[in-house]
Amino acid sequence: MLIYFSWTHIVFGLLGLALMLVILWKRKKSRSYLLMFSIFWIYMMGVVSVVAFPFPVGVANPGFKPSINLIPFNFGHCALATLCIQNIYRNILLTIPFGFGISFIFRVKPGNIFWWAVAVGSTFEFVQLIISFVIQSSFRVIDINDVILNAIGVLLGYGTFRIFGMAYSFITQQFGIQYRSIFAYMYEVFSSMSGDGFHLFL
Repeated sequence: MLIYFSWTHIVFGLLGLALMLVILWKRKKSRSYLLMFSIFWIYMMGVVSVVAFPFPVGVANPGFKPSINLIPFNFGHCALATLCIQNIYRNILLTIPFGFGISFIFRVKPGNIFWWAVAVGSTFEFVQLIISFVIQSSFRVIDINDVILNAIGVLLGYGTFRIFGMAYSFITQQFGIQYRSIFAYMYEVFSSMSGDGFHLFL
């Protein structure tokens, strides 16, 4: 039997979001920050639905050994070339929003984004490995290529964030635009792209 990401998981995810919003509100976070945080949280719920689901239950294998590929750019023998291509671009697309959106939640030094990218892909594969051990079944292949592709997605997303931020700041300064609400928050984030440290926006 397969366990799919269902409405039950969505409800629990939204309840978790509601709890976090209360905590952040009490910490005097702005409404714009709360909006960005909510969008990022919902995106991460979508990531969980892809990375951790579906998984089988009731099919434990006593002689279980996880399926692991540690050879970069070894995609094995795909039944169809299009399946390999789909796997590549889907893994990249999965994490582009992470790379673009993380700076709206945390301040990240440009020099640290590479380690963020590696950490994201590694975390996804580690979660799949843990699930495999728990259910005693290889529901996914733990693949170094997925780590690489996820990392590329994060880097592309962050690069897009930087380019968009520079354009946004340039236009704002050239035309003397006075932003409010969420647009003012975005300008604040883009203006601090080269700031130091890694911490929640105050």
